[in-house]
Amino acid sequence: MTGILAGRSSLSTILTCTVWCLAAIVSVGWTRHGGSSSMIWPANAILVAAALCVRNFNWRLFPPLLLVLSTMVNLGDHRPWVTSIGFATANLVEILFAVLLTRRFSPISGFFEYPGWAFRFAVATVSAVICSAAIAAEALYLSEGRDWLGGAMAWTMAHLPGLLITVPVLLALNPYDTKGSADHDAPSRLVVIGLMALVAGAAIVVYRQSHYPFQFLLLPPLVLATYHLYAKGAALAVAIIGMIGSYFIFTDVGPVMPFHGPDSLRVYIFQLDLATIFFCALPLGAVLTQRDQKAVLAERRLRDFRHLADRVGDVLFRVDAFGRWSYLNPASEQLFGVPVEYRLGQHMLESVIPEDRVALSRVLAEIVSGSREDLRRIVSICRRDGTIRHVEILAHRLDEDLGYGGLIRDVTDQLTQNEQNRQIAEANEHAANTDELTDLPNRRAFFQTLHACLAQRTSKIAVAIFDLDHFKLVNDRYGHPVGDVVLRRVASTVLASVRDGDMVARIGGEEFAVLITDRNPEQAISLARRLVRAVSSDSIAIPSGPILHVTISMGIASHQPDEDRAALIERADQALYAAKRGGRNRLMIADATLISQPADSA
Repeated sequence: MTGILAGRSSLSTILTCTVWCLAAIVSVGWTRHGGSSSMIWPANAILVAAALCVRNFNWRLFPPLLLVLSTMVNLGDHRPWVTSIGFATANLVEILFAVLLTRRFSPISGFFEYPGWAFRFAVATVSAVICSAAIAAEALYLSEGRDWLGGAMAWTMAHLPGLLITVPVLLALNPYDTKGSADHDAPSRLVVIGLMALVAGAAIVVYRQSHYPFQFLLLPPLVLATYHLYAKGAALAVAIIGMIGSYFIFTDVGPVMPFHGPDSLRVYIFQLDLATIFFCALPLGAVLTQRDQKAVLAERRLRDFRHLADRVGDVLFRVDAFGRWSYLNPASEQLFGVPVEYRLGQHMLESVIPEDRVALSRVLAEIVSGSREDLRRIVSICRRDGTIRHVEILAHRLDEDLGYGGLIRDVTDQLTQNEQNRQIAEANEHAANTDELTDLPNRRAFFQTLHACLAQRTSKIAVAIFDLDHFKLVNDRYGHPVGDVVLRRVASTVLASVRDGDMVARIGGEEFAVLITDRNPEQAISLARRLVRAVSSDSIAIPSGPILHVTISMGIASHQPDEDRAALIERADQALYAAKRGGRNRLMIADATLISQPADSA
């Protein structure tokens, strides 16, 4: 496979150099002035265009082959060996520099997609021709004694227009180049023929007479051809103008004839005129190409957006500055319950329930006025069938006077799920902090609340801890179900005797705790005494059993400055144990050290 590609590369390079040789022979033979130098030299442009377009151009074979062919052409024109070799070197340098600089300063593909390409190509071409002209002028000076500056000028005037005109023409008319042409509707063959006939007619009118400088008449048909056919139209028009103008000039007819001087001067002026109008048309072709490419890209992106929007489950919308729907994707039909066509043109707030309409209208007005850029809000809408749905609106302000757009998401199920999750979380939290038997806060909840009060440095805190006297005997004599009834009755009795701000918790089997806040120690002790009396005076009716009376032993400790939770609980526990040792059914009060005197028994 590599050998086949190499063979094709060599063959294409040989054929291109052969075409160059034929063009060089024609230029030398038919366009020579008094000094036997060619006035028109398009041969190098053929190789430059081929090197830019042909991917498999053989750069190893090309330099020696070109040197040999160029030397033979100049020897055939009766040039000395030094001049022939110098001209061959100059041609090679010119082609290499033109290709190198064009690739360096211009895109390798899509030459006519950028308006600045023509200018950069002209700079690259002028630089390459200046280098080759210096080499050719030196060869003429050393071999034939010609004036160095005159030789350089003659070389430049022949080679520069040839590159400036022929290379863009060949690149534009390259039938295999699809990157440099925009995606646009190609005009019919009849339109192309008509445009080229118009160009040819203008060229004939301009160049078949020698009295008036009518070259400006070439611009309208050239611009018209460029407008419809882009760079290819400009190249084809210039090729037609060049052939017609060359025919008349070489028959001594044309608007350049009044110029006094050698024939070469008239040819140079003709080439420069041609290059000027061509390089005026090329940027126009590039601008039109970019316009069509951007239009195609915009259309493709719009098509992709619509393709995606039609498949998005959320509603994509756009609203004008007056609050009316101007775009809705198909998902809106499922959300609102009406076809998109029916909803377009209606006001956005029509489907919003009255309770949410005023606040939403105010925020949307701020977006339209520019005082805010976006919003995110949940509102309720009424569908056509009367059902209420909750939606989240995410809107963003568009350009001035274009309203706003964004997304509408149905969050009804999500809000329902969130509410269910919240209720479940609350239930779990309640279960985690509640005693299942008495429905009082449990040990975990009690210590969390006590810790929070101490962290807030709440003043006047007291903790009372109590348990039922001889509760084991109740369970042993009457059974655990009766014991559960007793625990519930004691819990309700104590809870009914405290304030709403106080906390009663079951922290063990028959052990309870009371957190008393916002009371001085005397008030807390008074409350504790009432709790002991309330339990002892209560009668507990047992189903199918006797009336029970139970008592409690309680220890109370008031919080001391800089005292932590563990120390406070420890003092209350010690007071409780002292109450049990002191005969039960009583309250013991802890002091800063251990235990104070007992309270009156209930």
